[in-house]
This record gives sequence, structure tokens and C-alpha cells, in this order.
Amino acid sequence: MKKSYKKLIRIVESFENTKILVAGDLVLDRFWFGTVQRISREAPVPIVKLAKSAIAPGCGANCASNLASLGAKPVVFGVVGKDLEGESLIKLLKEIGAETRFIVQEKGFATPTKTRILAGSLHGPKQQLVRVDSGEEPQFNSALKRKIEENLKSAVKNVLSSIISDYGYGLFENKNILEIIKNTKIVGVDSRFSLLNFKGATTATPNEEEFEKALKKPLADDLKEFEKEGERLRAFLELDALLVTRGSKGMALFEKGKRAVHIGIVGKDEVVDVTGAGDTVIATYILSLSKGADFVEAANIANVAGGIVVQKPGTATVSQIELVSQLEKWGRNLL
Repeated sequence: MKKSYKKLIRIVESFENTKILVAGDLVLDRFWFGTVQRISREAPVPIVKLAKSAIAPGCGANCASNLASLGAKPVVFGVVGKDLEGESLIKLLKEIGAETRFIVQEKGFATPTKTRILAGSLHGPKQQLVRVDSGEEPQFNSALKRKIEENLKSAVKNVLSSIISDYGYGLFENKNILEIIKNTKIVGVDSRFSLLNFKGATTATPNEEEFEKALKKPLADDLKEFEKEGERLRAFLELDALLVTRGSKGMALFEKGKRAVHIGIVGKDEVVDVTGAGDTVIATYILSLSKGADFVEAANIANVAGGIVVQKPGTATVSQIELVSQLEKWGRNLL
């Protein structure tokens, strides 16, 4: 019997104040916007006149932002420095209502920061010219590791479910972290480079590139081979379900004991910006599971949320109101 899409709306409307732990790499996203004046005589590069700047929570912190915009109460765990970037990031998280007391703020630790320079004509659209990354090599000494584990043990007592947001900055090289996080009801994994290190979680949401990296081989458009490898990876990781995001091809859900489910994209297929889309997907997916959705329902809700956020420029989020509106619009095509 076909399920009613109205159940999906009820799930989204129940997100309010749900406590979800985001354990992850906390990054500050900085944006510099300007206009191109001319080409420099010093080098064949444009001279950009800075017009305005902005900062936003990035990576794991962006996942927390998405939870907050959906009405949930993110509890954030990670490490930042006692520097301007770290202070700015904690302030941004507090402003969205996130609980920040479990974040370790460490002296001498450089808060990872991504600075994007976007420019164009005076009244035209701005496009990214370059990205400058800093704080790339954080050091996790034994004292910091102990502090991290102590904070995390306290954090998991305060939440229903948890999201691991691993962007490869070294936090999850400590294997004890996963074991501590497993004490929560649902554990979702979003890992940029090291998916194979997270055996025994509840679910994971790799994109197609991360999926192929974990398999150590590229996959052609052979659906049978794709489904076989998806189930093999799910079983290897001991997950209840594996959700692979496939861009314009939608999503594929591999659930234990069931046939693969393919979910098509919803709405427009013209992508404006994919920055942070994975954060939106896992935030919505885990929040939905935490509120009683099954894996298919949660994947459909996350698919709609992802379709909204890729239509927005920069590090963006999806609101509860936007998500309900799109579910009302496209709901009859789901499930």
C-alpha cells in the first residue's frame, strides 16, 4: 500500500527542539565579495575591489546550522582554536541556538578556515575565483585527546541521535570517538575521505565519488553492478542502511534485507551551488530517522531538502517552512 506523503510532512513538523549531536570537524567559511576592475600588470590575474565580506559555519558546523534551521537543537562537539576564527565560529553557532559547551577550545590550535573570493562585474553575478585554506594541520596531542574524549562522553548523554561529520582534519583518527558515539540511538556518518573507518554505525550518506573511493573502483552506468556493490559496502560497514547521493541521478538506498530503492531528483535539475549539500542531506536524514521515519521515508525527505539547498549560492541551509512547502508541492510524486 502506497504511503501518504502527509506522513512526511508530519515528521518534518515534529523536528522542533529535537537534540541531535554533531560530532565533527568545525570549519569557518569566510567569503569576500568584490568587483573585477582590470587585469593586474604584476601577473595575469584580476584585480578585485573588495565590496563586502561574510562568515558562516562550515563543514560539521554547517551540519549543525541545517539542524537548527529545521527546528532542531544541535549539540555541537569538536575542536576549535583560541583564535579569532574559533571565537567567531562559536559565536555563530550560539546565534543559531546550538549548544556549544562541549566544543573544546584549544590554545595553539588553528581553527580550520576556508576563505573564498568571489567577484564579477559591478551589477552582475559573482563567481568564485580562488579559495584559500588555513588551519589545515591541527595537532592532537595526548592531553587534547583526553579532553576531547571527556567532553564527548558528557555530550552523548544529552542527545537522542548523532551525526559524524568527518572532513579529514584528524579528529576521527582517534578510534575511541566512534565507540563513544555508538552509545546514542542512531549514528549517521558523513565522511569525505575515510568511510571505511566507521564500521558499526547505523547509516551513512556518501556521495557517488566517496562511494567509489570506498569501493576502490569506478562504477559505470551498470545498475546491477551498482546495486551489488552498494549492498556489499553496506554489509562490510555493518550498517542498517547506506544512502548514496548521486547528484542529477538522485539517491540510492541500500537497506539490510531489502532490495535497493532508487529515488529521483525533485524539482529543478539546474544546480546553483553544491557547497554543503551533503551537510543538509545528513542533517535532514538523521533528524527524520530520530522522529520515527523509516529509511525510505527519511531518504525521501532528505532528497527534497538537498534539492532545495543546491538552488542556493554558498554555504546554505534549508528551513522547516521551505521543506514542508516543497513536500506539499512534490509529495504526491514521492514514495
